[in-house]
Amino acid sequence: MKYIKYRIVQSLPVIAIGCLLLLGFPWGCEDFVDVDLPNSQLTGEVVFQEPSTVDATLANIYAELRDESLLKGNTTGMSNLLGHYADEFDIYNPNLTNVGYFYENNVLATDTNVGQWWTASYTLIYAVNRIIEGVGASDTLLDEDKNRFLGEAYFLRALLHFYLYQLYGAIPYMESSDYMVNTDISRNEIDEVHQKVVDDLGQAKKVLTKETGNKLRPNYWVATALLARVHLYQDQWELAETEAVELIDHGGYTLAMNLDEVFLGDSPETLWQLGPNLNGVNTQEAFTFVFETTPPPNSALSSLLIADFEENDARFNAWVGSVSDGEDTWYYPYKYKETVPTEQTEEYSVLVRLGEVYLIAAEAAIQLERPSDGLFYLNAIRSRADLAPLAGGDKNSLLSAVEQERRIELFSEQGHRFFDLKRTGRANEVLGPIKNNWEPTDELLPIPESELLLNPNLAPQNDGY
Repeated sequence: MKYIKYRIVQSLPVIAIGCLLLLGFPWGCEDFVDVDLPNSQLTGEVVFQEPSTVDATLANIYAELRDESLLKGNTTGMSNLLGHYADEFDIYNPNLTNVGYFYENNVLATDTNVGQWWTASYTLIYAVNRIIEGVGASDTLLDEDKNRFLGEAYFLRALLHFYLYQLYGAIPYMESSDYMVNTDISRNEIDEVHQKVVDDLGQAKKVLTKETGNKLRPNYWVATALLARVHLYQDQWELAETEAVELIDHGGYTLAMNLDEVFLGDSPETLWQLGPNLNGVNTQEAFTFVFETTPPPNSALSSLLIADFEENDARFNAWVGSVSDGEDTWYYPYKYKETVPTEQTEEYSVLVRLGEVYLIAAEAAIQLERPSDGLFYLNAIRSRADLAPLAGGDKNSLLSAVEQERRIELFSEQGHRFFDLKRTGRANEVLGPIKNNWEPTDELLPIPESELLLNPNLAPQNDGY
């Protein structure tokens, strides 16, 4: 029997056509293992002859995003771990060692979650690259179908690389499914990775539809929102504002004025959300964050975050739950409320929503010395939270106001707080005094040690590890 051994990408075993697709993911396998070549001689090209099989392949990718990737809503996803890594959560269960490593800023290069985030992301990127190559070469798919599939694939490749370089710094930008190329792939510098993300999102926008009916699949406006965020993170204010304002003015989405509706499946401000595996199942986030006993069985919102809510902020009542033993009170994220199945699925894991886009537009306008425009978008978010509008202020005070709104609006969502502190250069200032083991080098996670051992081209390890 012939074996192939390689890194970052693993062999994609053939899954029965009766299961709708030929591209499968070896979840549960150890990274860098020897993998049998498939017994079947069918190749992936079969997948790209019919739109139904390509759709099924993409559906599998979205399912893995929900269940296995760094975007998953359980205790090992970014929302929880990066919330602990920053200042959103306090931990109460000493047995949660993997979470504790993030909370205490003692993450090592051998950390399970560090390795799993890397491996899961690159495995998905491999599958996305197969779609880009296979759909591009297909002579049977209609152009309309090709455009949609390619647009989603380019978006997904950009999204995964975006999170990878935010977490690990310089990383390989993988654009091929050729394992011989990927085996010894080297890291691209951050500026190069950023430009490739921008290019992929530009490609996605060229071919994706502007129709907004299906929130389970990225469309033109979802790519626009991510592009606005990508530009914001690189201090490209004009580009960030252009993308954000285009979406706000022309996307057809509106802020949900009832805060209890923001995370429901039919929320008017949701651009992109991940569906459940079965109808009636709700989100992992609710199961992860909500608790009913005292003291908290795992973690609770930090006292620092709770203290940062302004008096009468409606988001506190709508998005923060609490339990009390009569003397002490503990708080938890209550954005997602359904911890058990319902007759129909009511809440979906929201990955992109209009509230963030308003705050991107606000920050970009203020950075561009147009405070009145910035206040317009900032006050829209404050008004929705029943807070008085801000009348003005100097540039620094307005940027602080934007940071405050992002902290409250986006808490416990996909690591926004940590990424905001990092990109604004305030991580050391904010986290240094409250984290016993915080070091400036903690702004990046380590490259997984197993990857470095098997591919010396990924060296050197990030500083501090």
